[in-house]
This record gives sequence, C-alpha cells and structure tokens, in this order.
Amino acid sequence: MRLSRDDELQGESGSIQTQGMMLRQYAQEHGLTAIDEYVELRHSYAVAALQSGDNMKTIQENLGHHTAAFTLDVYGHVTEKMKRDSADRMQKCIDILREK
Repeated sequence: MRLSRDDELQGESGSIQTQGMMLRQYAQEHGLTAIDEYVELRHSYAVAALQSGDNMKTIQENLGHHTAAFTLDVYGHVTEKMKRDSADRMQKCIDILREK
C-alpha cells in the first residue's frame, strides 16, 4: 500500500485520511491506543525538519511525496522562527561584505 496519492504511481493509495483509519484499526486490533492526532504529528515533523534545516529531498522522501514542490506547498509555510533565522543569515552576509 502506498501512503500518498501525489506519487503518480499505480495502485491503491493511502491518503492522510486512510492512513489515520489504518492506524486506528491496527491499534484497535492489537489493543493499543490510537493517536488521533496523526496528521498533526506528520505536520509537526515536517515543519520541525524544515526549521532545523533538513534537506528538502530527505523530508519529501520521509513523507512519501512525489516531489519536493508538493512538500513545500503543503508544509512550507513560513514561521516566525524561519523569518528570524533568514534575517540573521542575511545580516551576517551584509556584515561580511562591510568588513571587506
């Protein structure tokens, strides 16, 4: 079973909703407590990975997406931390240029 519809491969696809249903069903069959926040966990991982500077292709593959563009479209919203980090990097570049 594939875990994403956007990979353009043939066969049954497990969309996010299907993945959550599969997780709940597996948990019930094995006497475990299902995590209802499955989508939130996935989202949290993706945003944390982006914020920490993980390689986009690695994040894309970990999430099972066909393209990095899809991953960025879904998870690449800009957070305040990302804005600050970007501004800090730009300031460092400016400072280096001023020193020359």
